[in-house]
Amino acid sequence: MAPSTTARTPSTPSAKQARSALVSAIGIAIVLAIFWTVIGVNVVPAARGHDFLNIYVGGTLAASGRFAEIYDQNVQLQLEQQLVPTTDELVPFVRPHFYALLLSPLALFPLDTALWLWIGLHAAVLVGCWTWAARRFGPDALVLGALYLPTPLGIAHGQDGVFMLAIVVAAYVLASKGRDQAAGAVAALALMKFHITFLIPVGMVIQKRWRMLGAYCATAAGLVAVSAVTGGWTGMLSYVHLLQAKDLRRLSPSPDLMVNIHSITANFGIDEPLVSAGLIALVVAIMFVAVRRAPLWRFWSAILIGSVLVGPHVFGYDAAMLLLAVWLAASHAERASRVLATIAAVPLLFFCSLLDTPWPVVPSLVLLAWLGALAWENRADLTEQMGVA
Repeated sequence: MAPSTTARTPSTPSAKQARSALVSAIGIAIVLAIFWTVIGVNVVPAARGHDFLNIYVGGTLAASGRFAEIYDQNVQLQLEQQLVPTTDELVPFVRPHFYALLLSPLALFPLDTALWLWIGLHAAVLVGCWTWAARRFGPDALVLGALYLPTPLGIAHGQDGVFMLAIVVAAYVLASKGRDQAAGAVAALALMKFHITFLIPVGMVIQKRWRMLGAYCATAAGLVAVSAVTGGWTGMLSYVHLLQAKDLRRLSPSPDLMVNIHSITANFGIDEPLVSAGLIALVVAIMFVAVRRAPLWRFWSAILIGSVLVGPHVFGYDAAMLLLAVWLAASHAERASRVLATIAAVPLLFFCSLLDTPWPVVPSLVLLAWLGALAWENRADLTEQMGVA
């Protein structure tokens, strides 16, 4: 038998370097994941009696068909105290009816079991997002994802920010494939935390993405209809009253620790509605410049950052969805935007909330500067295009 003439093609140096970079990135991600897990385990007991408790209560009330009572403060508090007897004041469930319906399977399990299943599900979704980013943008994206504090912080607190990240990633992927209608429909699912998505449809209007906006509005209308049918008129009014309650300390605590324009006013002692309105107008104006005729990556980055900045109730873990903006800017942006995106990914930035006033304002200022850098970059691109034309 003649010897085989088939020989193994040696790997090129670039292929070896790529494999080496990927292995290194995976190793760093594993080390960071272990680190966050060690820290997070100490936070989970608090989540059981706070952030996850209200999510579990919302799902439990929905599972028992008590949609009209979901936002009744007395009903919520009574159930929370049954589950965690040490609860001394209400931790309100403030998500819409349709989301409570989606949470109803949690009631199939005891509180402790449901909490660990919830954490495991979010960890799996986060790893899925990391995997997508590593394939799309390279190994560096995996390291940035593992560094980004809001995602593990949210998981440890029993929050659902990773779901928001997955939604905006899916919407971006669909839009990048030219499927604007599907992207708009998926983006509307982020209305489960509508208070940090206000500028997403505004961005669609600025870019005249009418098909995306139409699908977004249609899906939003459907979600409102589900909430209206399940909760009824009584449930809808109860929800509005809960969101407007002034006597609930845990409804919107510690504005100085938030990651938005309210952190700026709180940390600098400027508690004036006109100042807040002016800052919101400034954010919208900067976003307009950043989004107008911008490429898709800059469009999504700007509307996400802008939405977080103008949101009325935004803590560090609510910035989980900005990890998509970090990945996009790190892969496509010019130097200033890329540097600010990298700073946003460094854990020390969000640790500023542990310091005394005014240091907790630093994350908000970084986000505002990052949005400004995107606007400057887009303005320069448009000026160049006009010069060429």
